[in-house]
Amino acid sequence: MKVLLITGKLAEPLIRKIISETKAPHSFDLLVLPLPVAAFLHPKYVSTQLKLRGPLEDYNLILLPGMIAGDTAVVTESTRIPAFKGPQHAADLPLLFDVLTEKLSQLSTTQPADVVLAEAVKKRAIQDLRQGNRRPKGKLPSTVLEIGKGKRSILVGPRRPMRVIAEITDAPLRSEDELRHLAQYFIASGAHVIDIGMIAEAPNPKAANEIIRLVNKTVPVMVSIDSLNSEEIVAGLEAGAELVLSLDQDNMLDIPKSKRSKAAFTVIPATQESGDLPKTLDERLELLLDNLSNARTLGYKKLIADPLCDPLMAPGLSQALLAYQEFHNREPKVPMLMGVGNVTELLDADSPGVNALLAGIAVELGVSMVLTTEVSPKTRGAVWELHRATQMMYLARRHQTPPKDLGLDLLLLKTKQFPEPPYELGANVSYPREVIAEGETPHRMDVNGFFTFHVDREKKMLVARHYTIEERETPTIELLSPTAQELIDAIFTRDLVSQLDHAAYIGRELAKAELALVTGRPYIQETSLFPNWHIPLS
Repeated sequence: MKVLLITGKLAEPLIRKIISETKAPHSFDLLVLPLPVAAFLHPKYVSTQLKLRGPLEDYNLILLPGMIAGDTAVVTESTRIPAFKGPQHAADLPLLFDVLTEKLSQLSTTQPADVVLAEAVKKRAIQDLRQGNRRPKGKLPSTVLEIGKGKRSILVGPRRPMRVIAEITDAPLRSEDELRHLAQYFIASGAHVIDIGMIAEAPNPKAANEIIRLVNKTVPVMVSIDSLNSEEIVAGLEAGAELVLSLDQDNMLDIPKSKRSKAAFTVIPATQESGDLPKTLDERLELLLDNLSNARTLGYKKLIADPLCDPLMAPGLSQALLAYQEFHNREPKVPMLMGVGNVTELLDADSPGVNALLAGIAVELGVSMVLTTEVSPKTRGAVWELHRATQMMYLARRHQTPPKDLGLDLLLLKTKQFPEPPYELGANVSYPREVIAEGETPHRMDVNGFFTFHVDREKKMLVARHYTIEERETPTIELLSPTAQELIDAIFTRDLVSQLDHAAYIGRELAKAELALVTGRPYIQETSLFPNWHIPLS
């Protein structure tokens, strides 16, 4: 395929470099039109310029900059060569070149190529996820376990999307409003089950019953009880819990026979007598298999194995993962649960990547359900991250591909594209270049007053409070908006700022606050949002 690329003067060096380095099986020519910025080109102007250059040399395709306004169909009409919009940023051209033949029919005359292709991939991903979540017709396979009743029921087992359990930790210590809020928040984050975490040192069957009834009325999904105390488990079952975490060697004997076949139960390799987990992999496996066998003998019907996921280093994650693998090899029809919160909560690293990796490992090991928590500030958003990660891993397994270019991702701070052109200092610099020293610019108080800025995470709003110089204790007005731009516009229309340096300060702080709201970083006015890391280049 012979392709003609149209651009402006500033982007020429970058695009020529991309063309010279591409390994795509196409021939590329570049036409640089006499305007500096490619986005200023208009299809009608491009058509006129192409006519002035006479007949084109057997091109199969013309690609215009993705950011231009207008419809490239004008160029197609005048040249009789298919003309489409390329990506918004020149740095994304290699991604388009690699799939040009395969995705040619999806290119648009009105939308940038990167937007169109991303939407097409995302649409396919959503369709695949919907298909994977459908209940199979007829009798369920022996490897698939149905938990719960009616609309709250879920199917778990091999080849099905993993289900996310979100635990409300220390539930008896929380108010009713807090319990409702957390349950609704976790549902909005993608949780399939809300787990009520009790307090091991202070059994409270009455609270277990009341909390599960409350949460059952609050959310449309299954509710589970997380306790080893048999009295709390029974109280939870009576209140409507349809999943129990967990049975050990001892408490399974205390659950009434009438309750054993109605709910689902996870089985762990533990005994209340010892209080400790087995030290070796073989001991853990043998105890888990014994507990599972005993539960079956006692009449428990719906069983899920949890070999228990340990934190990194102390005692160590790798042995726990081997336990999952070996158990799955021995009992491939038994669904498994993995509590990944043990890893994310005890690791000082950003949780999105950790959750993505753990979800991928869980899928490879045959895990059907993953449980997590959001106890510490650094794991805020972990339920949503894990939900997205499970979707990615389901798609990757379905298409037998690494979890990449799936239409869904967990790239929250980093990106696969790098659209900004490299900064290069010209050889002959005729203009002055000054490095501004810290503290060189004096601060001046705006006669119209000053602002404090805040983030309201409950309402997902940015907050600006205005004060006058005379009255510094009580704000004259409080403005709220989900975006920095809307707040800035509101401040200007109300004439609350009179100096350019103050306006620049407001824009800088609100942009920082908006980024804090999106990423979950704490916002403190006049404080850097991220650490000033210096990454060595070699």
